[in-house]
Amino acid sequence: MEKRLRIRLWTLFITLFILFTVIVGISFREFAVREAKNKALDISELVRDTLTSYMVMGVIDKRDDFLTRIKEISGVKNIKVIRGQAVIKQFGPGRPWEVAEDELEKEVLKKGVLLDTLKEDAKRIEYKVVIPYKAEPIKGINCLSCHNVKQGEVLGAISLSIDITHVRIAAIYIILLAGLGLGIVLLLSAWIINRFFKPQVKLIKDASQCMEKALRGDFNCRVETSLEDEGKVLAETLNRTFEYLNQSLKTIEDRVMAMIGYGVLKSGDTIKDTSKIVDELLRIYKFKRVIEKDKSKQDVYNRLIDVFSTYMSLDKFSFYEVDYQKNRIKIIRAEGLESWCKEVIYENADECRAKRTGSDVDSRDFPCVCPNFIDNEACSMEKLRYYCIPVYVGGQVANVFQVVYEPEMEEFIQLLIPYIKGYLRESAPVLEARTYMDILKEQSIVDPLTGFYNRRFLEEISDNLTAQVKRRGSTLGILAIDIDFFKQVNDTYGHDVGDEVLKEIAKAIKASIRESDIPVRYGGEEFLVILVDVKPGFSLSVAEKIRKAVEDKLISAGSVNLKKTVSIGVSEYPTDSEKFWQCIKFADIALYRAKEEGRNKVVRFSPDMWKEEEY
Repeated sequence: MEKRLRIRLWTLFITLFILFTVIVGISFREFAVREAKNKALDISELVRDTLTSYMVMGVIDKRDDFLTRIKEISGVKNIKVIRGQAVIKQFGPGRPWEVAEDELEKEVLKKGVLLDTLKEDAKRIEYKVVIPYKAEPIKGINCLSCHNVKQGEVLGAISLSIDITHVRIAAIYIILLAGLGLGIVLLLSAWIINRFFKPQVKLIKDASQCMEKALRGDFNCRVETSLEDEGKVLAETLNRTFEYLNQSLKTIEDRVMAMIGYGVLKSGDTIKDTSKIVDELLRIYKFKRVIEKDKSKQDVYNRLIDVFSTYMSLDKFSFYEVDYQKNRIKIIRAEGLESWCKEVIYENADECRAKRTGSDVDSRDFPCVCPNFIDNEACSMEKLRYYCIPVYVGGQVANVFQVVYEPEMEEFIQLLIPYIKGYLRESAPVLEARTYMDILKEQSIVDPLTGFYNRRFLEEISDNLTAQVKRRGSTLGILAIDIDFFKQVNDTYGHDVGDEVLKEIAKAIKASIRESDIPVRYGGEEFLVILVDVKPGFSLSVAEKIRKAVEDKLISAGSVNLKKTVSIGVSEYPTDSEKFWQCIKFADIALYRAKEEGRNKVVRFSPDMWKEEEY
């Protein structure tokens, strides 16, 4: 800043000096020309009057002496009288030097107007003026009395050269004095700046540097000064302000981090970092407010996936849910591939390292740290990396989020991981609540003894189920299953053995159908199986498979070993009826026909079994 101030002062002074020099030069020049012109006019008038008098007195031949004396006037370099054509015609050419020699003199004789010019070189300045004499009465003397010319005709001219070099010398002298004065002023200014302004300049420079750092979010800068006046007050005020802002922003950051439970990657800009944390806190707060009103876990999952894929722009990730009852993992959503883990984790949840250890899995810690990553070859070749985050719900790992990325994306992913954890952590209480709701709902629709759905569940899903079947143009197989002579088991061995028989037969049924099929405990010892999207007629094959599985099964209940059989009635929707519950009735009718025909049989419903017109 001190250097810039000096440069500006030097520039100002030099500009003023140049301006002063130009003004002085032009002023002196104009003054010199004006004075020379006035002097020339006075001399020309004197010469004209004198020569006129000489002509009247008849001593015109004395004119050379007179002109020689005129040349002795200070500044007059040359003077001559030029005869015009009218005078030459009447009196002759006169002296050899009384003729027009240059274009200026000829132009004056021709036009009869005053013309002047300025001749300059490195050594001198010369002003030349040519003044015409015309045939007209002047001061009582009539030129026409002597000259045989018309009135107003040019008789001749006086050519006068005046040296005004002394004006340039005077101007140069004044400019040199001004330059000397300017130099003194500049030296004095430099001394004043160094002596009096240097502490102020340093204060301003230090304050500017601190303000620039503050604009970048760094409030650790402090301003030092030796001044004891207002400058010291300014420095102390700035230091207190920086200290206050630094402490306040640090407090805000600490409190926000304590609220959201994680920190963020520091950029070095305290303001931007704090603003980013606050913005993210607000966004997560709004996110939590929204998911708290969602009806199901799937709704919460969908919002999390939207955050990961849209807001965070992740294009390769997996989101899993752990099923502790079956000790399996199911995939909620995968981006980039159908699955980023091997199939084994879907059969055994403990094969997932993040679920088993309950801690983050980072492939940077050890190459291919998880053997069940889908492409460990790409991982070992440093083409892919992954980071898995377990999500605790109700004290156990309920979900796992896995992000997959290229090495060049590492800085971006590491920046996102705290935010990912933040969203997962804020979602955990809501997911826990929805899990409990699902458990309660499942308890209300699932038979606790067999694990099959109950009739209430079937009533809830029947409309959606049949609508989907119609839309797909497929078929529902309906199997009505009843245990043969089950009352004898209760009567002979007691209800405990009867319960074991129900559970074992339920297992046999479950093992004979697909995951997508729906087993229902319809009554005491009666079951219903809904086969989803089967080919027409295929239901008989499944029914026979179940009958055979039960027939071959040895049921152990304590010290009792039993073998039981089942009778099965089969119908199909909408083949047998456009009404779902009527098809269930038809399957039940076929079941009783199987019992009538000796039990341990599968009977397909036919129209001749139903005699009523309406269901």
